[in-house]
Amino acid sequence: MQQQSLQLWLKQEVASRREALIRQLGTVVRTRFQDDGFIEEWMKPFRSLCMKMQEMQSAGNKRPVAYIHVSWLRSWLRQGKMLCSLEAYDDTWYLDRSSCMEIFEVPWLSDHVTMYYQAIESSRKLVDKNIPHTESFRILMEDTAIAGQYVVHIVRAIASRMVACAEFQQVLRADDFRIRAGEYIDLSEDIWVELNESADATAVRQRLESKDGSLHRYQDWRGLHLGGGNYENSDLAYTHLAGSHLSHSCFRKSICVGVDFSNSQMQQVDLAQSVIYDANFSGCDLQGANFQEAAGGEPIILEDQVLGSFGVSFAGANLQDANLLFADLAHACFQNANMNGAKVIASQSASWSLSEEQKQQIMWMEEDEQGNFVQVRHLEYGRE
Repeated sequence: MQQQSLQLWLKQEVASRREALIRQLGTVVRTRFQDDGFIEEWMKPFRSLCMKMQEMQSAGNKRPVAYIHVSWLRSWLRQGKMLCSLEAYDDTWYLDRSSCMEIFEVPWLSDHVTMYYQAIESSRKLVDKNIPHTESFRILMEDTAIAGQYVVHIVRAIASRMVACAEFQQVLRADDFRIRAGEYIDLSEDIWVELNESADATAVRQRLESKDGSLHRYQDWRGLHLGGGNYENSDLAYTHLAGSHLSHSCFRKSICVGVDFSNSQMQQVDLAQSVIYDANFSGCDLQGANFQEAAGGEPIILEDQVLGSFGVSFAGANLQDANLLFADLAHACFQNANMNGAKVIASQSASWSLSEEQKQQIMWMEEDEQGNFVQVRHLEYGRE
């Protein structure tokens, strides 16, 4: 009987509160990230770490830094705190015994995790008080990974500022340098990669077109000429392609989660039916690009990862004549984007953040009974 109650609780109560936690954290992060003070909360301890690195290197106690590791500390949740650590390692990584660390608290994240625990504990008592209270704590320990993923997303969003800050520019770093984020002394992932060897565009093109099932995640392929390639079904998650030439390339049905395409030439690029959560297209020339049925809207959990924390960015992009039909772009940023002639389904107008000028520029469409797309003639269809 208790097992039935447990399954009922997990399915009806815990699952809904977990989804609510994801929505809440996504809203908080997107909102707070617009505030420079929020970013400074993360940059301040990083600057302190940079000063420590400089002092240690000046004293001959720290070799060139190869890894910056940002971690969230699960164990501190027992005290109701969400702490993060910043560590600097040389190229031996965890074998580097010259400790260089900063620890800082993320109180707003602690608050949401604590409220989540209180909510599931209260629901446990209502469903069946005989369900062991240790189940609530077990779930808390497991689902803290959700909060931890927002730490990773924030670090990814500020990584370019980290490497550009004046304090870090004074630090000696290895030829191959990475910023990684994840759980403390546990699983982590590349956030920023700088390699000594310049990527060869021809080799990268061949690699992408081979379609051998290989993943191409976390690569540093900035500034490459890869236009006209057939890269359909590629997995490019979190790769850096900023400033690249990708025009007339096919990325149809590709995984482009978190890819930095910023300031790239992408005319006539095909990203139809691709997964583009948190991708950065800011400053891109996307004239005539195809985003039909691309997915990048509300946050979801896919393969135990939260996707969509910040939304897709088209800030300052040229989307003239682009195909955005049935693209899922809730929370996308279109600030200062050129939307002249872009095709958008009229019923989506209320869910996208568009200026009145952009609404006037867009070619609003609807699907007729035969499944054909026809233009909506009345402007009010394109208004909220």
